[in-house]
Amino acid sequence: MPYAVLEQKLRMVNEQDFEFVSHFLDLVLNNRKNSSKENQKSMQNSDYLAMLDKSFSQLESGDVVVKSMDELRAMENS
Repeated sequence: MPYAVLEQKLRMVNEQDFEFVSHFLDLVLNNRKNSSKENQKSMQNSDYLAMLDKSFSQLESGDVVVKSMDELRAMENS
């Protein structure tokens, strides 16, 4: 609904009901924000799970390099 139409409808609300309508709109907007945050978290979680799945596949196929801490320190110092 365009903003102008919403504003026109809000102007028709009598003064006694305005507080209720205002509170209702706040609840709707907060719910929408929370839903958006949940969708974003869900996308991040699915991306992370896909990355883990890829890592496990690489590990199973032997496409990894394993080094001990001593080997890594030796490489760092050379």
